[in-house]
Amino acid sequence: MCSTCTNFQKKTTSLGCSAFLILFAVALGVLWPSMSQQMLYNKLVLKNDSSTYNNWIKTPIPMYLEIYFFNWTNADEVIANRTVKPHVVEMGPYTFAELHERVKLVWNENNTVTYQQRRTWHFEPELSNGTLDDNVTNLNIITLNAAHLLRNANAATKLLVNLILDADGALLWKNKPVRQLLFDGVDDPLLDLLKTINNTDLNIPFDKFGWFVGRNLSDTFDGTFTMKTGSDGLDTMGFLTQWNGAPRTGMYRGRCGEVYGTSGELWPAFTRTPENITLFPSDICRSITLQKTDTVSLYNVLGTKYTADDRVFDNGVKYPETSCWCNADPVKCPDLKPGVFNASACKYGSPTFISFPHFYLADESYQNSVTGLDPNRTEHEFYMAIEPSTGIPLDVRAQLQINEHLEPISGFSIYKHVPDVMIPMIWFRQRATLTRELAEQAKLALALPSLGIYVAFFFGSIGFIMAVVFLYCSVKKWSHDTEPVPYEELQN
Repeated sequence: MCSTCTNFQKKTTSLGCSAFLILFAVALGVLWPSMSQQMLYNKLVLKNDSSTYNNWIKTPIPMYLEIYFFNWTNADEVIANRTVKPHVVEMGPYTFAELHERVKLVWNENNTVTYQQRRTWHFEPELSNGTLDDNVTNLNIITLNAAHLLRNANAATKLLVNLILDADGALLWKNKPVRQLLFDGVDDPLLDLLKTINNTDLNIPFDKFGWFVGRNLSDTFDGTFTMKTGSDGLDTMGFLTQWNGAPRTGMYRGRCGEVYGTSGELWPAFTRTPENITLFPSDICRSITLQKTDTVSLYNVLGTKYTADDRVFDNGVKYPETSCWCNADPVKCPDLKPGVFNASACKYGSPTFISFPHFYLADESYQNSVTGLDPNRTEHEFYMAIEPSTGIPLDVRAQLQINEHLEPISGFSIYKHVPDVMIPMIWFRQRATLTRELAEQAKLALALPSLGIYVAFFFGSIGFIMAVVFLYCSVKKWSHDTEPVPYEELQN
C-alpha cells in the first residue's frame, strides 16, 4: 500500500477494495447462472462455428462399421429334407472406418436446417477377422425378390418368370466374395432378363445387388433430413421434423408412420434425464426408442445408458402400442411373432426382416429354426450412452440383423420344397466411443454453470477477509489509542 498515504487514505482504500470484492462476488453470483446458460447455449446450439456445429458437420468421434456374414453350410440337405434345420456359421467381423459428413445445408426460417448425409467407408484389415475375398454361401437375393414380388401375379407371368428362374436362377449364391456382397455388387445376368419383363409388380431397383452398393460417398442414399437447430430451445435440438420432405414416412399407420427422434448423433441438452430416447435410422425407415437402464462413466464424464428392449421389434403381441408396426390388414395383426420387424415397405417390397443379431430378444421359434446362432446380451445388445446435460454421445453400439424370409411360393419350382424359415443373412454393428479430447470439452461445458459461483465465492472470501482484517486493526488501534495512562507515568 502507498507509503506516503495518510492513515485515513489507507483505511479508505482497504475498505473500498473489500467492499468492491464483496459487491463483485454478489453480482457475479446473481448474474452467473444466466450468463453461463447463454455461454452454454452459444456452444451447443447448431449454428455456424459453434462447438456443436463443428462436431456435427464432420463427425470427430472415430466410428467403425463391423459386418458379420452368415454362411449357410447345409442348404442342399435342407432342400432334400425339410425337417433338417438350416445351419449357419458366422464370419467376420469385416471392419470399416466410417465417416459422416453433412452436405447441402439449407438454413430454414423456422429454426430448422435441411441437409443430406455423406457416408464414407474404408476397409480396416487389421481390425477384421478375414479378408474381402472370403467366400459366402446364402440366399440368392435376386431370385428370391423376383418370386416374392410376383407371388400374386397372373398365371402367364408366373409361368414365364418360372421358366427364366429355372434356366438362369438359383436358390443360393454359392461362394460369393464378401467384397461383391458388400460394395462391389453381384452382377447376375438373371437381373437383365427380369428387367425385360414389362410388369409393374416386378420393380427391382438395382442393376446389381450388394448390401452397400451405391452407398459409399453418396449424398442422396440416406435421404434428405430436416432437423431442429435448437435456436428456439436446446431441448428440441437435433429432433427431426421431416425426412425426404415429409413429416411421415408413408409406410406405417398412426404414430409409427411419423418422422420423429434424432439422427442418433446430435441430441438435445436435457434439463432432466429422460426415461427414454428415440432415434430415426433411415436404413430401416423408422424410429427406435431406447429405455434408460444404467449410469456409465467415460473419462470421468457421467452418462446415462439407453438400451433397446423387446418393445422395439414387437408388432402388438406384447405391447398394444406397437401394433402400428404391423403392415398387414389390421384384422390380421399382429402377423409376426415378437422380435422380428417387417421392413418390406422400406426395401421396395423385398421379403426383408430386421431383428437384433442372432435373434437376440426375439421369439425362441426364430432361434430354434436355425442352428449355429448364439444370442447373448454382451455381444448383441443395442445401446447408446449419452451425457444428458449436453447431449454428447459417450458410447454407441447400434447393431441390427437383416433376415430374408424363405418360404414355399406357389408357381415357382425353385421354392416348391423349401421350408418356411427366417434365414439370417448379415448383421452389422456401428460403434463409436467419445475421445479423451472431446471428453475434456464436455467436462468444461458441464463445469461452466458452477465455475462462476466458485469465482464469486473466491473473490467474496477475499473481500470478507480484508474487511475482517480492516475492522480488527481499526478496533485494536482504537483500543490502543484510548487505553488510560497510569498517573505515575504522567509524573515523569
